[in-house]
Amino acid sequence: MKRILLLICCIGLMTGCDDEQMDVVKIDYLPEHWNVKDLQSGHMDAKSVKWTPDLLDACSGNAISRIEEDVTVYRSYELNRKFDDVYKIVMYMEGDRPYAVCYDSASEQIKAEKINEFPYFVHTEEGIDILSTPTIRTGTHEELKEMEQKDEGHFYPMPVSLLEGTMIHVTPSLYGQIDLTIGDQQGLFPISHLEPFSAQSEEVGIALGYDEQSKETYFYYEKDDGLTTILPLVVWNEKEHKHEPIQFEGLQVEQVLREDILEPGVKTPLYTFSFIEDGKRVNEEISLTYLNGEFSTQDPVQNASDSNGPFVYVHEKPLNGALDIQYPNVLMAEGNDISDLMNAIDGAIPVKRAGDVTDYSRLTIVDGWDGQEFQLSFKERSQKIDVYLTDPLRDQTFKLSSKGAERFLDLFPEVKESR
Repeated sequence: MKRILLLICCIGLMTGCDDEQMDVVKIDYLPEHWNVKDLQSGHMDAKSVKWTPDLLDACSGNAISRIEEDVTVYRSYELNRKFDDVYKIVMYMEGDRPYAVCYDSASEQIKAEKINEFPYFVHTEEGIDILSTPTIRTGTHEELKEMEQKDEGHFYPMPVSLLEGTMIHVTPSLYGQIDLTIGDQQGLFPISHLEPFSAQSEEVGIALGYDEQSKETYFYYEKDDGLTTILPLVVWNEKEHKHEPIQFEGLQVEQVLREDILEPGVKTPLYTFSFIEDGKRVNEEISLTYLNGEFSTQDPVQNASDSNGPFVYVHEKPLNGALDIQYPNVLMAEGNDISDLMNAIDGAIPVKRAGDVTDYSRLTIVDGWDGQEFQLSFKERSQKIDVYLTDPLRDQTFKLSSKGAERFLDLFPEVKESR
């Protein structure tokens, strides 16, 4: 009886293995598809590619809406997929506990999550301290003159002179916005939008300039690289739906700042503008209001977004960035064809042998951040061509059904013609 059972098992193994059920599509993070760059140093090397799974997985857990405390940013990384414009930025920081903050090209949202610990490649010996709330202080006459003498880096031909007593210093926070109002009009502050990926610990110097000819006012803004630029003071035009410069005849400015912190939601007086309007001198208060930024707390979306896959590429060489992703180097299934093709691939069965490799030797599935690569091969028989997909990670070959192979060759006639 044992011999009979053994014979039955052997026969089953010989005849039934091709019919065994096995998942064909098993997408996962493919580090070789990505470049990873340290944003602090701009450095990119081969070992950083190994960090790809951890970085792509960042901010995929329970999202939080705010980080309330001061933080120290240790490392920021940018991932770019080598063959398209998909990217992701990941920051690792620590306040009361470790955090990850992310932005990606697919969702276009900033997300944050609490993490138990940093990945092994994040070193915490050095970091940049970032405040939870912006600070603000009055500048001195000497600082104003020093700014005036610097290279402004602008192309304004008109004579714009800095106004005494208007110098301030602002230390930005991690995330939020600083709104400016001129009386009841909405203006635009030089550092109105504060985002984690441009957060810095250094103070920003800001002063007002005035052009007596045009009667327009300007912000002198000293950036963190030491250079200054000049930005017009603008207000929002509701009818035109745009910002536009505002004129002040005979402008006189008094700084009335009394605070050293821009408390969230509190209107903080900054200047009093005195100017001529309809033949009379009038006063307007210039104020700043800081609003806390809120991270997106929408449910995590696997594989970035539905608009980011799946895609199927048939190509001659690896998608490593050196290959131009253009026809005829790379063939791509589009639109409704994707569904047919994925069904054909899903319906393939495991087999022991592959076919013959031709010029179009690779098939890659890309779905969100994930991907899967196959070696593509063929075997010609009477009246038809068999199509094989070999997964090198599993060392397993799959054969498309007759209908699946027919549909594949219909979608990619160039493959058939190249044989």
